Amino acid sequence: MPDTVEETLTVPYLKRSDIEDRSREVLKLHHLMTIPIDPVVLAHREGIKINNAKFTDGNVVGMIIKCGDEVSMFVNQNDPPFRKRFTIAHELGHHFLHMTQDGEFVDKDANLFRRQPSDNVQVTQARRLEIQANMFAASLLMPQDEVQRYWLERNSLEDLAKIFHVSEEAMGYRIDSLGLE
Repeated sequence: MPDTVEETLTVPYLKRSDIEDRSREVLKLHHLMTIPIDPVVLAHREGIKINNAKFTDGNVVGMIIKCGDEVSMFVNQNDPPFRKRFTIAHELGHHFLHMTQDGEFVDKDANLFRRQPSDNVQVTQARRLEIQANMFAASLLMPQDEVQRYWLERNSLEDLAKIFHVSEEAMGYRIDSLGLE
């Protein structure tokens, strides 16, 4: 029997625009339009319990588990605040995009910094899930319209990272993915 949702789930191909639209819908539904977006508030509004955890596998940064109506999230207690915010947003990506049945997603360090491959590259189902969750997390924490607006005003990666409460690395990926350089 499979242990994780990713082993049983057929992963649809979602375009970046589909994921951007979904994150916008979620933010509007929960009236979270003020920057910086607080993913903890969103999780709580969805009834998701967030727990700090010490994982026996040092590479695990987060996980989300669904069992019936109960959804729980666990984040590495030793990670810095920016990393925890992104991990929570990433797990919310699994929640909103992938959790149609009971199961779990366990995310390791390497999963959170995967870039979208070019269109002609084949990826495994598990990798596609992680890429989609990353894209959701980025669009949730750094909404496209807001990033574009602030970029026009400030044109500073460092300033935008501070405004959105994300790492400069995450903001750099976002600026690049939106073609704002």
